[in-house]
This record gives sequence, C-alpha cells and structure tokens, in this order.
Amino acid sequence: MTNILARLFLLSLFGLPGIALAGYDLHITRATEWALSSKQPISELEWKAAVASDGQLEMDSTATAESPRTREVIQASNTLMASWIDPSSKEKHYFYYFGGEITVKNPSKNAIAKMKAVAKKLAARVQGDEGEWY
Repeated sequence: MTNILARLFLLSLFGLPGIALAGYDLHITRATEWALSSKQPISELEWKAAVASDGQLEMDSTATAESPRTREVIQASNTLMASWIDPSSKEKHYFYYFGGEITVKNPSKNAIAKMKAVAKKLAARVQGDEGEWY
C-alpha cells in the first residue's frame, strides 16, 4: 500500500506541463483495474518498443515545470518517461511509465486519442482514475 501512496503522491506532482498539485490521471493498462497494473503489466521492453516505433513519442527522462502557486521549479525524473507534443496545440504531455502501466496527467482530448492509439499497440486500454474506460 505504501508503494501505491508514494506513486500517487509523485504522480500528483509530476506528469504534465504546468504540473499541478491536483489533477486527473488516465492510465494505459492491461489490468481490469488500473491500480492492479502490476498483476498484468506492460513490460518496460514493450513500452520502449512502442515509443521507438511511434514517430511522435520521444523518451524524455526529465519533466520540468513551475508551480503556479509558488513559482518553484519542480522536476520529475524517470528513465522510462516519454513525451508527446500535440500537433494542434503544441502542448507537451508526459507519458509516465511505472509499475506496468503508463499514466498521463490531465490529458487533453487529443492526448486521450493518442493514449488510445498507444494502448491499442500495446494490447491495452485507457482507464481513468475512477475506473471509467475510454
């Protein structure tokens, strides 16, 4: 349980441009419930291969943003994190791999479409924090 709480804390801080202390996450998972992704994981090798073959995703091990409240610069590092820049809005979204799933914080409509395309390649699905499927 401690691992899940630590993960949720980190994901609440990092994951998207303008990193906020609160937000809503969507998860690319093979599990019936995203919190159980480690039971039916997407492997690191599968994730790396998906990023390498995508053409739009790019491995990006450090996300940096400024807290809107304190103006403090916050960084998250994960060697398995990838970024995607929305061709329409130019907004950068971080795809955070951890524990057999990929998470995106506060994804835009276009980012959700991208997540669905990535999930399809990985024989997975996209699920929201509250269990709803996309």
